[in-house]
Amino acid sequence: MLRKFEYSWQFFKRALWLILPLAGIGMAESRLGSQRCNNLVFSIEGDSGAYFLNQTDVRMLLTENGGDPLIGTRLDEVNLGELENRVKKNKLIKKCQVSRDLRGNIVVNVEQEKPLARWINTSESGEWRNSDGYYINDEGDFFPLSDSFSARALIVTGAYFRDAKKLKSEKGESLLELIRFLNTDPFWKAQVAQLDADKEGEVHLMTVFGDQRIEFGTAEGFESKFNKLHLFYEKVLSKDWSRYSRISIKFQDQIVCE
Repeated sequence: MLRKFEYSWQFFKRALWLILPLAGIGMAESRLGSQRCNNLVFSIEGDSGAYFLNQTDVRMLLTENGGDPLIGTRLDEVNLGELENRVKKNKLIKKCQVSRDLRGNIVVNVEQEKPLARWINTSESGEWRNSDGYYINDEGDFFPLSDSFSARALIVTGAYFRDAKKLKSEKGESLLELIRFLNTDPFWKAQVAQLDADKEGEVHLMTVFGDQRIEFGTAEGFESKFNKLHLFYEKVLSKDWSRYSRISIKFQDQIVCE
């Protein structure tokens, strides 16, 4: 009988260890649900100091331009998913997560889009039309320019970038790989000022030193082309940067200059 009592007592204690935390969580949830929103807390993730939107911009999105101020609202009446959708309507925002904390705050975590390149519309003569353009992210998606901030990114021009679907093709992925390379390789990042791609995907590069126009051809196999071009820079152009105005490496195992 004593053993049975000890067994029951041990079982009761173990059950208690399970029940008490669950009860505590339930009470906390109940208290949190009836609590009213004390404040809105924002966290905005930028890319190397690039901020297309500030806290005021995100607050206006979250509260629908102040029409739904949220502060003072019961937290159990707040639809977090709806708030996230409000913020994500802005195309400069890549991700948004809205939650509530134990202090009665609504917490908004925002990740901004990160530009891989900036497309600028040009005239037939190559003149920039600065009022037209957009950014391109790492996945090849377009997102709009910001009225308050201009991010430093590789300038791309040309008819190929007018059609968003083209960057989702196999040729478009090769072009994105080329742009990623130009953003990460220290030498070519400093040397290439602009990339132009015509409607067929033929690439031209404009350089900083020497002001050359490089006929690159298509983006496929760009690594070997850059290796060949880098060798040409070391052996020839380093002695006289202004020696040539046009360099063509579009054909395999051949460099044409003038």
